[in-house]
Amino acid sequence: MADKLVKFIIYYILTGLIFSQPDVSIESESSIIPFQFTPTSKPMLHLGGIQGQNDVRLMCGLQFQPTKNLLIGGVLSPHNIETDLSIYYNIVIGYIPKWKFLNISSNMFQIGMHRNRYGTEGDARWFSFSLMESARFGSFNLNYCWNHLFTQNWNRDTILISTDLKLSNSIHFRPGAIAYFVPDIDFTPCLFVSIDL
Repeated sequence: MADKLVKFIIYYILTGLIFSQPDVSIESESSIIPFQFTPTSKPMLHLGGIQGQNDVRLMCGLQFQPTKNLLIGGVLSPHNIETDLSIYYNIVIGYIPKWKFLNISSNMFQIGMHRNRYGTEGDARWFSFSLMESARFGSFNLNYCWNHLFTQNWNRDTILISTDLKLSNSIHFRPGAIAYFVPDIDFTPCLFVSIDL
């Protein structure tokens, strides 16, 4: 277990040094859906953060699986901007179809509503459509999530790439990075701990 923790710390530091880039909009920077495929239908708590332009933005999330193919969840993230406090939250519904792209993978469609309240630019609301793929290669698990974020005035695509490091039957580390493609290619590291409840 100590060996896994050391590998995780090294991975997270290297990801932050290599992929961290400035000038990412608050909306797309904070848009993250930490849903995770689980063998059980237990609720799951997600705790973690995203490396922002000047600091780490902490987040917590919760997911429920009322049926085998339906996920419901959300994320909450308070954030200090100078002396003001803004709050980001999202509500997401995920659907797991029976068909798969590959025999080694699982996929999920997700629709979400995102809000940023009390920010410096006022309140903002946007929506997301996502496709998540999770593939297992031996003991290595790779998650890939394409997100299309949109409103009436703008749209943006992001990709979340992460892996699962299993510490116990109910605790997983999920280090990864979010990639942004417009106007330039940017990367932001992120880290979540997922706990079965």
